[in-house]
Amino acid sequence: MEFASLNLAPRRLLPALAAALLALSAGAHAADAVPLKSVAEPAAELTARYPLESLTTVDIANKALTDVADAKAEVAARDLEQRRVCYAKFFVNHCLDAAKEQRRLALKAIRPVDITANAFLRKDRADERDKSLAANEAQRPAEEAQKAQDQKEKELSNADKVKQGAAKEKEVAANTRKHLGEGDKRVADHNARVLKAQQDDAVKKSQEAANVAAFQKKAQDSAARQREVAANKAAKAKDLAAKKAAEAGAPAAPVVTPSAASAP
Repeated sequence: MEFASLNLAPRRLLPALAAALLALSAGAHAADAVPLKSVAEPAAELTARYPLESLTTVDIANKALTDVADAKAEVAARDLEQRRVCYAKFFVNHCLDAAKEQRRLALKAIRPVDITANAFLRKDRADERDKSLAANEAQRPAEEAQKAQDQKEKELSNADKVKQGAAKEKEVAANTRKHLGEGDKRVADHNARVLKAQQDDAVKKSQEAANVAAFQKKAQDSAARQREVAANKAAKAKDLAAKKAAEAGAPAAPVVTPSAASAP
């Protein structure tokens, strides 16, 4: 009896197994009947809309990058729908591999537009920086000449004021000597010398301060120019390295979903 029961057990499972296979087959036929949107279509439309030689303006490059993002999102959405349908088919892994390959090829077609548009925008930004620096360098001699002229005029004005002050003091001293006695005259002369010395000292300190300020300004301008040139060189080197890395980079590895990895 025990052997008979063991021999009959597999026979009882046959109807259930047949029903399961029939259900999977029906699901696969139903999935095949649903028309799916092509994963390659968004990439084909993008590359047709933006030939690489057309990416020659900032507006077109920015618009292309916006459309690149939209195309990638559409490819991802269509790939997800294809993989979802694969789980209703009998040969799940084969279907998933085919969907993965379609997604890889679509993203590979999109990549040149993405790289070329970004490279053009980086070059445009670098060119604008170079033009700005060149304009500043061209304008600097005129600014330096104007500053030197302003400083010279200021020094002449100060000298003229000192000269006028000395003339006035001389006139005051003459009037004092004329109207005062000898004692008062000596006091007046002494006061005039003190005042003259104070004025001379004030002029000297003012000139020294102006010289120090001019020297500091010149040193600051020189340091700023050196930092600006160094920053420009670093930016150019960074952009060039990024461009070379993007041009020499390998295609992105296919993404293996957790569902695909665990499929039977």
